[in-house]
Amino acid sequence: MRYLRLPMRPLRTMVVAGALLLGVALAPTPVHGDKIIVDRIETRPSILPDQIRVRALVSATQTGGEVVEAPTDPKSKQTELKVKAGGTSPPFLLGAFEHADAELSIVVAIPTTLDFESDFDAMTEALDAELFEPLARMGARVRVQVLGYGADITGSKGLQRADAARKELRKLYVDTSSEEIELVEVVGRSVKQAGAGLKKPRNKDAIARGVVILVSRGIPNVTEEEKTAITKAGLAADQASVRIHTIGYSPSPDGKYHPVRPLLALGELSRRSNGTFRWVKTEGGWRAAIAQVTKEIARAHVVTFFAPTGELEGKKLSVTMPLGTATLTSDAVTILAARCGYDSCDARAYCVKAECVARAIEQKGKLGTVLLFGGVGVGALVLLVGVMTVVTRRRARATAGGIPGQTFAPGVPGAYPHAPPLAQAGAAGAAPVAAAAQVPVGGPALLVLTGPATGQRIPVRHGLSIGKAPGSDLDLSHDGYASGNHAQIVFEGGAWMLYDRNSTNGTFSNGVRITHTRLDHGMTVRLGSTEVRFMVG
Repeated sequence: MRYLRLPMRPLRTMVVAGALLLGVALAPTPVHGDKIIVDRIETRPSILPDQIRVRALVSATQTGGEVVEAPTDPKSKQTELKVKAGGTSPPFLLGAFEHADAELSIVVAIPTTLDFESDFDAMTEALDAELFEPLARMGARVRVQVLGYGADITGSKGLQRADAARKELRKLYVDTSSEEIELVEVVGRSVKQAGAGLKKPRNKDAIARGVVILVSRGIPNVTEEEKTAITKAGLAADQASVRIHTIGYSPSPDGKYHPVRPLLALGELSRRSNGTFRWVKTEGGWRAAIAQVTKEIARAHVVTFFAPTGELEGKKLSVTMPLGTATLTSDAVTILAARCGYDSCDARAYCVKAECVARAIEQKGKLGTVLLFGGVGVGALVLLVGVMTVVTRRRARATAGGIPGQTFAPGVPGAYPHAPPLAQAGAAGAAPVAAAAQVPVGGPALLVLTGPATGQRIPVRHGLSIGKAPGSDLDLSHDGYASGNHAQIVFEGGAWMLYDRNSTNGTFSNGVRITHTRLDHGMTVRLGSTEVRFMVG
């Protein structure tokens, strides 16, 4: 492939730069630009009877790497992101990666070569402030490896917490050797490490994402052999579900001409792996480019919906989103059979921490029938005792000045015999409520911080309903900003989850509007204008 030589330097710069941003890169087919991709998809047996749960990680970016947020229709207040699954449009919950039950394995590869000596401090300081510090705030679910490449590859030995990786970043130094390891080797090792994190997530219920961030000046005078190797490396990353986000650096001494040809190799790596390319043109441009990468990672969309078991197996899922007057459409991704870790669960089980958990005891023969009816009799007796206990405690609470009209479960959370029924399947954003899940012994509760019930502790159970509708466990009928069926709490995947039920004024977790989030001890939640705090123990 020969590059076109133009007589005017500025014009040549514009032509080559345009080719880079459009994704011409090392191949003649333009692919890069505005795009939306389904980054990861997983299907698991759900806690809902005869239902599977489908979760997908979706990323949308513009040319140059700017993140595209899912717009909301101002009239209906519904997101304009649309999901097609097997020819249907299922109702879904929409969240962001930074607030979801998700893990990230990320490898950051930065040059330690002599030609970066004057820029090394500015580059590492920007990485520390704009990438590592925000990742550290996400906690243990983010694991990072730092690689420096010059004459050899140095840095941390494996994936570790972001706060530990920051220390490894500060240990890197410029290599004064004139030798430099090949870029393809750096990419191969980085993709392998990020992919290993995907295969062995710490939280087996989390949806995982693998990312490589590669900083480079590119490859000058690239050969045909190098072109082929770069293309293969990008395709291998895509096959491993690892996205390569490249940051090309080509500052101009006079501010008029940027040597961009070597960066074409970086554009090819990003294009082939479905990642993004960003271009740092000035010595002070590091922070903006790196902050943009961090936003792309944190604000990736998490789409969650439920479907009947077997209905979508082998069918395609795609996502669309408006961008100005155009519409971004992802490639169609195959929905695989629901699996729990490496296994599949039968119809009587659902998935918790990559293990199948039975819903009920299987009945066999006459003995099973006897046990069944015996169990029903015992259950009725227990239920009667439970109802009497509830009534007694309710009266005691009313005498003590409790909230009238609220009935809470005594004893173990999740053992309450009257869990609310499953929300209608056609209701957009409906929370996944089913029969009581297996939950740990303890005393989680919502501490009411505002309103007439200030100071009350509401025991949390699976299926706890919140809103203005009659019979809500947390009654918000006094709150003019709350909806009838505002939110719901369920126990899923070994954790307490809060789901917004398409409320008008939203649900906020620690000040951020959410569609669903995991509840942790001490977390403050605002529903309408009412604030509560989730407490454990």
